Amino acid sequence: MTSLDDVDLETLRDAFIEAFNARDLDAILDLVADDVEVPDLPGEGREALSEEMQAVWERSPAVILTRATVDGNTSAVGWLPGEDGRWSRSTLVTFDDERGLLTLVQMPDGPDDLERAGAEHPGGEPLDEEQDWSQWDRGESSADASSGLDVRQRRV
Repeated sequence: MTSLDDVDLETLRDAFIEAFNARDLDAILDLVADDVEVPDLPGEGREALSEEMQAVWERSPAVILTRATVDGNTSAVGWLPGEDGRWSRSTLVTFDDERGLLTLVQMPDGPDDLERAGAEHPGGEPLDEEQDWSQWDRGESSADASSGLDVRQRRV
């Protein structure tokens, strides 16, 4: 593997997303430190992350990640396709890095962060951070939608 010492967190996140969407476990593991922290998973380090990635792909074979930010922090959002052809946000993934490797891969449960994440749509269209995602999921414009959030959230 080439030295990643000068690689920034956004580049690592983008490589993680690309490897995740390609279902390339080896490429994901090349991006993480041996002692990567995975606080939301049972187990520790690369082994826990490896087991979780395989379980996610088995449980939700159509899930994909796109780039995101939450409060200016580099993140990714997991998306699941619905029966109606629309995508729903399913999980948030946050990262930290050191020495050119990911040292933290976290999937926090808090719905607030997921709702606030500014994320790319799976089709590549950037979406407004203030957009009510439940309105988008239903195909409504912001002007047509009623008040209140109905974010459909499933952990991948």
